[in-house]
Amino acid sequence: MPRPAKALYCAAALTLTLPMTGVSAEESLANLDAGGLIVEPADQLELKAEDIFLSTRQVRAAYRFLNKASQDLTLTVAFPLPEVTGETDLDLAIPNPASPNFLNVQARAAGKSVETNVEQHAFFTADGGKESEITDLLKGMNIPLLPAGTTTAEALKRLSSEDRAKLSTPGYIEQAGENWVPLWTLRSRIVRQQVLAAGKEIILQYSYTPSVGSAAGLYFDRANLTGESLTQYQKKYCVNEGFLRAADALTKRLTAAKPQPGETAQAPKTRQTYFGYAFIGGGRWSGPAGRFGLVIDKAFPDNLVSFCADGAKKVSSTRYELKRNNYAPDRNIDILILDKNVAP
Repeated sequence: MPRPAKALYCAAALTLTLPMTGVSAEESLANLDAGGLIVEPADQLELKAEDIFLSTRQVRAAYRFLNKASQDLTLTVAFPLPEVTGETDLDLAIPNPASPNFLNVQARAAGKSVETNVEQHAFFTADGGKESEITDLLKGMNIPLLPAGTTTAEALKRLSSEDRAKLSTPGYIEQAGENWVPLWTLRSRIVRQQVLAAGKEIILQYSYTPSVGSAAGLYFDRANLTGESLTQYQKKYCVNEGFLRAADALTKRLTAAKPQPGETAQAPKTRQTYFGYAFIGGGRWSGPAGRFGLVIDKAFPDNLVSFCADGAKKVSSTRYELKRNNYAPDRNIDILILDKNVAP
């Protein structure tokens, strides 16, 4: 199986479902984490403030920069989209797979909407070989560059046998039943130019629809979440005793539920969702944020949520907030939500 090479300065990452008990492939989706704004040149910029809002419906990021230089700067502002590599039997949560801007990223500068461009390049790395770019080859065959989604799958089906051989012989695609699976890696970024006057400040804002992974089933209680799975959850999401106790109580309530007279018995349902934000690998400006703010919204008051963010405080029935001065996150954040609202 070919392995993707790492994208320079790209803070996006693919997060796969952790090992679970009793979860089939049809019941789970892997998520893609985005984040980490890149601004160049960065050494003459001071990040005065950084505010991040995370929810399963929308992610918002706002950066307030000061141009410390004595001259105006023409900035290249880039928002990396997650790197995507096609694989067999991998279902990815992609909000808008038919669009090059597959996370529906929108940009604002100084409070106004601004136009952006999507730059995309497809690469392939054979086992033990060098990386090669195949962007033009795919475009020449009218193959979407995103190695996931039905649009790309249908385009591969429509290929002539001659064109399909051009892709399958070097290993860019492989057959799985009646379908052909793309195995290349796509790297994308949303990019634009911004002029910032000497000694002036500007607020750059980005919002997008997050890639939210999910898995259905009852496996959050102590009977199922044990051993290596528990260790991974503790490391990735900082799952604690309080979360496990609440999951135990939910499991008992759902499994004990009985259908009302005349109703057909149904298996109890609940779902975990997970998403994240890639702080690491993005901006390279001089110093941490003068003021840093992070808000996490779990959507419903009775949802269970777990994440690693020392000092975060609950500020409403659904929101948690972290505030810091002169702060730069030293790790990406992953958020686990046990959604109780899908239960019958």
